[in-house]
This record gives sequence, structure tokens and C-alpha cells, in this order.
Amino acid sequence: MIVKRFVLCAAMVMVTFTNHYLAAQDFNLTYTTEFQTDFRKGAKWVNLLRTDFLQSLGNSVNIEVASISVARTSDKKLVDDLQVYSNIEEENLPLALAILGINWHVGASSLFVGIRNLNEDYFNSPCTSLFTNSSCGIFPTLSANYPIANYPVASVGMDYKLKLGNWYVETSIYNGTGYNMFVGKENVFRFCPKTDGILSITSLNYQNNDSGYYMGIALHSGMSAGDESGNDETEEKKKLNTVLWGYAEQKLSSGLYALFQYSINPTEKQGCRSYVGGGLVMRYKKIEGGVFADYADFTTEHEWASELTCKFLFGKSGYVQPAFHLIANTRECNWVGLIRLGYEI
Repeated sequence: MIVKRFVLCAAMVMVTFTNHYLAAQDFNLTYTTEFQTDFRKGAKWVNLLRTDFLQSLGNSVNIEVASISVARTSDKKLVDDLQVYSNIEEENLPLALAILGINWHVGASSLFVGIRNLNEDYFNSPCTSLFTNSSCGIFPTLSANYPIANYPVASVGMDYKLKLGNWYVETSIYNGTGYNMFVGKENVFRFCPKTDGILSITSLNYQNNDSGYYMGIALHSGMSAGDESGNDETEEKKKLNTVLWGYAEQKLSSGLYALFQYSINPTEKQGCRSYVGGGLVMRYKKIEGGVFADYADFTTEHEWASELTCKFLFGKSGYVQPAFHLIANTRECNWVGLIRLGYEI
């Protein structure tokens, strides 16, 4: 079974590379692989292949396309965690869209229309991008509560960006439920606010002297993550839910940064209601290391999670990154280790 999945992953690499390379003007391929262990008998191998290409239609208009493919050797969870310690692990997925649309640039602003994954634009600042846990990629007050366009799914939407000096404003609107299929009811081209709801996000950011400050609000109408069947159209599911967040990356000295995050969901009765996290990141030449800890409060459970990681860069665009996670929740307390290898061409 492992050999078959490896062959499948290799085939996806070749097919995706060949098809995109022939059509693309600006092409990039990123391969990420990681080995996970619970330091007992459990182990897993996870692979992520991402392709990006851009076709210019003129000085200010581009066609952008990105796809992802995921392969793993086991569906069994190593630990029973709530926040997910690996931000690349998902069910086996031969091919799915992350981006497909047109981006129009005018001066300091841009407008994208098409298929998009919100991870392309939000919660991906320099310090948060170091860590391998999912909560640094998107706060669980949003991702754990609603079936939104969060990796590995995407949805129809629009994204607008405006940069004014050190200030950066972004606002987006998506179909309220994300998908990764090409055909059928759950196809990624589906736009149905009546049943799927709507997700609106706005973020106001300020960056200066290598420090960054981010705050945002998300409004979601439609189903919660636990109501994905959509059979019971109650008024409770149709209400408008609100998520607020803010985080800061403060430069303390040359190469040393402090990270602090906070988010609250005041309207959701089920799922994750609040989240807080903090850590330190240090950079020195081709080495980047960090320590991070967070607390997520769910309706009937809670979880403390921490991560210690270090990334070693090699070549022009490769890296090796070991990470150790300590996860303690109302179910169990466990260690997880992983070593990640990434390369871009």
C-alpha cells in the first residue's frame, strides 16, 4: 500500500509538472515532504506538491493558477489533537485548485476574481509562517468552526488589496463553504450563498522596521463546521457569526522577534470560542528557529499546544526543518515529532 501511494505521488508530480509547464509563462513547483512520529509505534509520511503559474495578459492583468496534490501513507491520527500539529497533512488528494482567476493591478491596489484559498492572503506573516502547526496558519476560532475555503479547499470569491505606505488593507468575500472537487455537487466552482452561506474577511495591517501588527474581522453566514450535511435549515444556522483577531510580530533586536496572537468568536455557541498564543523567533544567516505555545478554548474541551522548531536553508530554495510538538488537552497528553523537507523550482 505504501509503495502504491508513493507511485501515485510520483505520477502526480510528473503529470502536474508537464501540464503546467507547457502552458505557463511564469512557473513554480514546490514539493514538501515530512516524516512524523509519536515516538512510540506510530509513524506517517506526508507529501504536498504545489504548482503555481502566471500568464500575463498585459501590463496590469494576470491569469493566476495554483494547484495542490496531497499524499500520505496512513489515515490514522498519531495523536487526538484539536488544533492539528501539521499544516500540510490532509486526506489523499490527487489534484485540487488553490487559485484560478484573474488579478488586476492598478497602482497600489489589486483585485482578484475567481477561485481562491484564503490561506493565500491571511495569517501568513513572516514569523507565523515558520511554524508547522495549523493554528499559526489560521486561528481555530475561524478554521475549526466553519467549513470555509481553508486548505485544502477553496471557493469562488473576490480579494482586494490596497497598500498605503506602511499600512496594508485587505478585504475578501468567499462562498461560505469551500470545496476541492472538479465535478458534482461539491465542486470548487459552486457559488450558492443560500445553502453555503457567505464568508467576508477584512484585515488592517501595519508594518515598520521589520515589525508587523495585524488585526481583522470575519463575518460568516451559513453552516458551522459540524453541520456540513446541511439537512436542517434552522435559523440558528443562518445567523451571522463574527470572529475578531489581532496579532503582532515585534522586533526585539537584530534577528530576534516576539510573536503574540489573540482571537475571539463571541457569537459561536459550539466549537472554538477563543484562542491565544505567543512565541519567539530568531534568525541568523541561513538558520531560523522558534518556540511557540498556544491555548484554544472549545465549548466542551480545551487544548494547550507548544512547538519547538528550527529551519535550515540550503541551496537557493531548499530547507530542512525538524519540529517537536507537545499537545495536552482534555483527552490526552502526547509528544509528536516531525522532520520536513521542502524545495522549490
